Amino acid sequence: MSSDVKKNFASFGQKCLILAIISLVSFVLGLIAWSVPEVGYGNMAVMVAYVVVLIIAVGDIKSADKTLNNDRLQQFRSKIIVAVILSLVGFILLTLGMVLLFASIQQAVESGEGGSATAISAYVTFGIMIILGLVLLIVAFVLELLAWGRLKTFFKENQSMFPGSAGKNAQTGCLLMQLGAIPFLSILRVVGCFLLYSLKKSAD
Repeated sequence: MSSDVKKNFASFGQKCLILAIISLVSFVLGLIAWSVPEVGYGNMAVMVAYVVVLIIAVGDIKSADKTLNNDRLQQFRSKIIVAVILSLVGFILLTLGMVLLFASIQQAVESGEGGSATAISAYVTFGIMIILGLVLLIVAFVLELLAWGRLKTFFKENQSMFPGSAGKNAQTGCLLMQLGAIPFLSILRVVGCFLLYSLKKSAD
């Protein structure tokens, strides 16, 4: 493995440490949001930060792939970028749709116009936002599973390229990133990112 490629994977690993910290913050905020819904807005900002850092990290994989020209890396890049964008858009649509739907129902009840054409139109509009958000999240979930699966396969097929246990840790990290995509198991992303951080040793 060339020195440039080693540096690319080391840089990817370094950014995974940042992703681990962001994932932990997001997990904690998500728990708090169950009792303090307003915290959910702050968590949206954290998720945007996660997406930005992940896309930058994928840039390191892209740089490595310019030399390796590996199909697994190419599939990981394309799928993960689409997945994170769809996740972000889906989450925003779902959250806003639910907030606006509940607000419109409450306002309609208080005004006594819950069955008016305007109110029903609002219900339908916000309902469509919620459904669309859910659909995007489901598609993103499938793509994310496939993406990390491709990267896991790359590390399995090229484990000898990485020093010590870095290659093995990276495989386990990718598996945990797959599992962490499942709702209520997002804490596994924190562990997965920390294991991928071991790739920083690639430049040693």
